[in-house]
Amino acid sequence: MRYGIGKLKARIKQKKPVFFGCVMESRTGATVEGYHEAGLDALMIDREHSSLDRTAVAELIRTARLLDFPCMVRASHNTYAEICPLLDQLPDGIFIPRIRTRADVEELMAIVKYPPLGQRGCGASTCPAGRYVGWKGGAAEMIETVGRDTVVGIQIETREALEQVDDILSVPGIDVVIVGNDDLSVGMGIPGEFDNPRYLDAVRRIIAACERHGVAPGIAGGAPDWVRFWLREGMRCFWVCDDNGLVWNGARRVAESLHAILDEEKIAR
Repeated sequence: MRYGIGKLKARIKQKKPVFFGCVMESRTGATVEGYHEAGLDALMIDREHSSLDRTAVAELIRTARLLDFPCMVRASHNTYAEICPLLDQLPDGIFIPRIRTRADVEELMAIVKYPPLGQRGCGASTCPAGRYVGWKGGAAEMIETVGRDTVVGIQIETREALEQVDDILSVPGIDVVIVGNDDLSVGMGIPGEFDNPRYLDAVRRIIAACERHGVAPGIAGGAPDWVRFWLREGMRCFWVCDDNGLVWNGARRVAESLHAILDEEKIAR
């Protein structure tokens, strides 16, 4: 059986909304399966703000592939040593945080693209990208398919990137931009003020730049009012939840309801 890629790239090109469930700490495929069964569109596996190692990431990607559930990995940094082994596990794409300049994106493209477009090494039969997908056309088919269908995402989350957003997005090959809410607001000197007119204007500038360059704009956050607001503003990709947040918030709601029962029954706790 062949587990191909391309479904996520097609959805993005069709400008359909994409709701990602994020894995920050979970090392079990049960979380991937849960997101899939819940009806989310794709998985984002985090390496920037988590303790997930490559083995855990590989197993999460494998589970997603078996479920035909598109997945992307957020790399910890923009280097060949970080990105290439992740891409060799055949996720549908890669997110790169902390992009600051056009040169950063040019460096990224050299890493993710095979020659002659870039410098990515071909793992042949030593990795999933070359092994279990069943390439009938050998390495040539693999290089063509992976090059065409891999989604490349970047994060705009610094003042420097905001000031150079058109220059950054003019580099060919970017598919998705995710606004990093926290870091962008911190860099602007208004940490966490997501209703501040300056912040709203900055995000709208990013959306407009994405539209000019044919890139799908996205943002983190899954509260219904937040999603509705930004959908109307033109956002198409959303990181809507993460495993840590779901556990914490779910456990808090359960504890609050149980404590309320104890209070009503006048039982000390």
